[in-house]
Amino acid sequence: MRPVVARKHPRIELVDGLELRGWRQDDAAPFLIAQRDPLVARYAGFLLADRADALQTVQRYAAAYADGDGVAWAVSAHGGDLLGSLRFALHDSGLGCGSVGYWLAPEVRGRGVASTALLLGTRFVLERLGWHRIELSHAVENERSCAVARRAGYRAEGVLRDGMRYPVDDRWSDEHLHARLVTDPDPLG
Repeated sequence: MRPVVARKHPRIELVDGLELRGWRQDDAAPFLIAQRDPLVARYAGFLLADRADALQTVQRYAAAYADGDGVAWAVSAHGGDLLGSLRFALHDSGLGCGSVGYWLAPEVRGRGVASTALLLGTRFVLERLGWHRIELSHAVENERSCAVARRAGYRAEGVLRDGMRYPVDDRWSDEHLHARLVTDPDPLG
């Protein structure tokens, strides 16, 4: 059974003046634009069709925490423009198991933002939401995402053959599977 959580969406301070905040309606247009970035589009599990689709997705992300379905954060510069996403989705409430996905805009990549966001978001989900296991998968050739997972304490567990179908080019991809358990050591100590 999951613990009862407050309805107010949590904010988390990151590095370099960035933060994790709740999603807002005005994030829809920048979200749609972000998916034009070749790296975001290449590894996106879904592509937004238009502004209406983006708005619906943002509303779903904003409601996830209050609905108990997980938590989705927008990466931004203290409440400003959308620079990325970190989303934890609950798959089985009885087992406390879910998954995580993330992306960043080009201007904030390579600064430790993804690793820090993943570390702090994971800590929140394991401690405050009471999850037991979080899975993270990425295309086997995506070495940057693999490094982010390792730095955030997600242990490699194997390869999921044809584990993901990417819509940008309709290709099946083998995926590395990583996971963090509530019993694993916290890399932050």
